[in-house]
Amino acid sequence: MLLPDPARSHAVLIGVHDYRHLTPLPGVQAGVGRLADLLCDPTVWGLPRRHVTVLGAEVSADRILKAVRDAGEAAAETLLVYFAGHGLREFRRKELYLALADADEDHLTIGTLPYAELVGMLRHEEFPARRRMMFLDCCYSGLATSMGGGSVAVLERYDLANLVVDMGAGQGDPGDDDDSDFIGHVMTSASGTQPSYTPGGSYPLFTGALIEVLEKGIPGAGPTLSAHSIWQHIRQQSIRSTPQYRVLNARKDEPWVRNRAGEARPAVPTRRVLPAKPVPVPVPEPEPVPSPADPSGELRFTTVKGGGYRIGEVKERMKSVLAKAADPRLGWQAVPPHFRTVSLRWTWGWDMEEVDAHIEQWRAEPKEFVDALRLLLARQGITVVPDGGPLVGRLTARFAKDAVTFTETHLCLKSPDARMSVPYSELEHVRRATSTERVDTGVVNDQGVYPSDSIVFVTHVTYGHRTLEFRESSPTPVLDTLRAFQPAMSDLRERHPEWFRMVP
Repeated sequence: MLLPDPARSHAVLIGVHDYRHLTPLPGVQAGVGRLADLLCDPTVWGLPRRHVTVLGAEVSADRILKAVRDAGEAAAETLLVYFAGHGLREFRRKELYLALADADEDHLTIGTLPYAELVGMLRHEEFPARRRMMFLDCCYSGLATSMGGGSVAVLERYDLANLVVDMGAGQGDPGDDDDSDFIGHVMTSASGTQPSYTPGGSYPLFTGALIEVLEKGIPGAGPTLSAHSIWQHIRQQSIRSTPQYRVLNARKDEPWVRNRAGEARPAVPTRRVLPAKPVPVPVPEPEPVPSPADPSGELRFTTVKGGGYRIGEVKERMKSVLAKAADPRLGWQAVPPHFRTVSLRWTWGWDMEEVDAHIEQWRAEPKEFVDALRLLLARQGITVVPDGGPLVGRLTARFAKDAVTFTETHLCLKSPDARMSVPYSELEHVRRATSTERVDTGVVNDQGVYPSDSIVFVTHVTYGHRTLEFRESSPTPVLDTLRAFQPAMSDLRERHPEWFRMVP
């Protein structure tokens, strides 16, 4: 079966990695860039580079909709839309909002793009594309396969089509009453009640799994891969969520991309051919020139496309950041990322690693334990409490607020049922045990049954004869905090054993 013609297809890739009120997702930017490269690779799909639109952190809802509109009007074969970033859920109506840079989780209509509007544009009846594809990597993205949108039930036909398929009325055939003449695919990173995960320093887990499939292929799956086969493969990976998939007006085996792990083609008999004409060697793009030094001669870093610090902001704030790093008591106020990053792949910024290394050269080691503790917590993203009381830091994550706090002498834990205080000198005697449970989170309504489940992470923390239990589903702030904090404190203890000779 033939792949969708890349010359007549377009893609819009949206990656929001930098937020003003939500946790940054630095891996999103790299993931979107890599996906764009793979979609343009002839051994995967071969989209012309000009047919791929990449939108970054500062994009607005209107800009996204206009980009999808322009791509939809130009695509005669396939229109693909991909979004990665934070997803917010309106629990009462079970609606999905795609979080943009100014998103506020307490006011969902601010700084967001309702998914219903995006999929409404994707499904525009006047677009010529016969195949429409939607990929979502965000929390609660599974709502895209079951929710309605505004006054029109945007995806009700998807659900109706799949109910018919499940009941045996023809694989992928929604029935004679369906008046849609295009093929639709929706693939999401999680169910409608689950989070998606983005580990520090790497791609989002779902996006990473998708990238791996496109890069390496699926052994034994044949020369091409369908969206359905890719979804089945990703579901078998450990991404801590349950990817969802819906299809309309198509068979599940309809090919989408080439399989890099496909079987080798049979040998072709040698035949006489004319000598090939010389192929002109493309001239490589020149390396970016390092930015000139400012008048003071202090700043000179390599410029990079996207993913770098904003040059103007670095110049404006560098002196104040260096002053904090050089102060043993204020070092916790100067931890990476020090500046905001550029948002678009074609925008130039200063290399983050070089800037961070320059700042670290000015770093003064804390002379007091409490200052070292504040620096350690700040580097882990824990909210640090300035001078003024025994409380030094606290975990303020939405689903585990104040479950973990830090004083000058103790690590304090609070579960729904009990409390525990552990002297820092006794941290080596604290034990953790983690297990997982699957919880049924399926939905049953008058339109059908939508099975789903979620993974709950159960962490037992034991100190002496006491054990506390923490049950977390998304993300896992208590577990992640303890995993990072205990080794960091062990390292600090090795360097400064005198600070840990304290009375419990």
